[in-house]
Amino acid sequence: MTKLDVGELRVVVPVGFLLPEEQEVSVSVDRPGADPLPIRLRLIPARPAAAPSPTPAAATWPARTRLADDGYPTHDYGGGD
Repeated sequence: MTKLDVGELRVVVPVGFLLPEEQEVSVSVDRPGADPLPIRLRLIPARPAAAPSPTPAAATWPARTRLADDGYPTHDYGGGD
């Protein structure tokens, strides 16, 4: 991300795990026929991964007794017109 503030260019640079904390670095670039361009780099380290939450225990389902005749008709496997 870049931003121009009153003649100064600011750049945000994600640097992953290369740095333990955020830092700013200022540099100056010479330009022919103009004043040097000041550049401020903000180096942003990666955020550490959050600790994973423990997996909840699986709930067991109660077993149903199977009735020989539950009152419902049997399955219809096709047929018709």
